[in-house]
Amino acid sequence: MKTNKFFLMGAIACGFVMSLVSCTNNDYPIYVKPVTTISFENAKLNADGYWCGDENGTKYESYGSDAYACSYTEAGVTFPVNYIPAWGSWSGFAVSNRTATTYNSATMTPDQYNNCTGKAVSGKNFLVVQPYGETIDFGKAVTLKGFWYTNSAWVVDAILNGDNMSPGKFEAEDWFKCIISPTPAEGVGGARFEIDLAKDGDYVKEWKYCDLSNVDAFKNIKSLSFSFDGTKKNDWGITTPTYICIDDMVIE
Repeated sequence: MKTNKFFLMGAIACGFVMSLVSCTNNDYPIYVKPVTTISFENAKLNADGYWCGDENGTKYESYGSDAYACSYTEAGVTFPVNYIPAWGSWSGFAVSNRTATTYNSATMTPDQYNNCTGKAVSGKNFLVVQPYGETIDFGKAVTLKGFWYTNSAWVVDAILNGDNMSPGKFEAEDWFKCIISPTPAEGVGGARFEIDLAKDGDYVKEWKYCDLSNVDAFKNIKSLSFSFDGTKKNDWGITTPTYICIDDMVIE
């Protein structure tokens, strides 16, 4: 009986020790922040392959015409667009799946929703950015890891053929860029990151990745705004069409 008792006590002790040594890092995994890729595939487009707002948005008046404040939302991120049906105009963030790569002023709509590659990075849809103060609202503090970008077909047409407001096509000294500015969740803004769309006699012809993973200004941000600058200007400002197309935005 004594032998059995000692055996039982030894077995219990051994089991206790084994329970301690069997605890590994897998029992307490390191927390990894979820990463989300926004691909714009959920947008409902019209028969011509684009969406730039509709009359289901919040109605307001703009210079005597009815306008509608709309938005596309994916993964909690909001992409606003303001749409004026009477003028056939919009500003902000439209979604397109068009495969044409050219622009003609006679067919401005739907050609303004074309990008120069004729495709998205993945899937079918991509974002067409033409903002007048609209900003992407992330809905919470996020880190913007990066996104893909390319030129609008309209921008390429202006680079190659002129914009009908400033003389001539782009020369080697001409440039055009998109400027993205994050708004921090806490603190004061003011950071900016420049994306060259045309420079040194060349221009972006394919999808390129804007890697922001090591840029501190894009960590812990709540919104993102876009602006443009270039050499082609008149008394009222830049004359190159202020468009950029983006896809597969990655946030953490």
